[in-house]
Amino acid sequence: MPTARPVLVVVALLVGACAAKSTPIEEPSTTGTPPATTAPTEPIELIQGGGQLRPGTYTHPGFRPSVTFEVAADGWFVGTLNDGFFDIRQDRGTPDVVAVQFALVLAVAGDGGAMTPATTALAAVEAIRLNPGLVVRGESASRLGGLEGWVVEVENAGETTSPVMRVAPGTLGFDPNRRLWIALFDTGEGVVAVLVGGSVAEWDRALALAEPVLETVVIAGS
Repeated sequence: MPTARPVLVVVALLVGACAAKSTPIEEPSTTGTPPATTAPTEPIELIQGGGQLRPGTYTHPGFRPSVTFEVAADGWFVGTLNDGFFDIRQDRGTPDVVAVQFALVLAVAGDGGAMTPATTALAAVEAIRLNPGLVVRGESASRLGGLEGWVVEVENAGETTSPVMRVAPGTLGFDPNRRLWIALFDTGEGVVAVLVGGSVAEWDRALALAEPVLETVVIAGS
């Protein structure tokens, strides 16, 4: 695991970070009655306006590559639901809204704010560095959802909405005084981004809410 809205206009609510955790391996017992097994269940399909998400494993069938993740805590709702972009949110309708987002990246706003085609994850990170509307707070290699990629954390320290990338619904941007954690990965479908967004004032809380979701992300083909 890594550490650390489209101008549909859906202004980005992006966010997150997660810390690596190691889980002890339990050796199977060789004596006594074999443990009971439970058949795996299919992921739950995200639907618009379905109310608060109950605990479980979720997916959006229209998004490619296929992505699954788990929700264990209360307070998550579906936000935007599009074949090229979808997200879940906490604290909807407030300045401190938190979002975990998934995007198939078509282009990235780089030097001068111009959109550059997203050819690779690394090229996308390099373009984001040149975006005049963003302040880079950190970069690192990442492993999330079973894929190796790159993470860049950015902040909008300006006074206007700053574009970040183009996705199927439109241009994804985010407002002043918000921060974005962006993980980018190369896949057979193109460059995929997993993002977490939150306010600067409540950034630590945003990360804490997003982390359990990020830790369970699985991207098909990984």
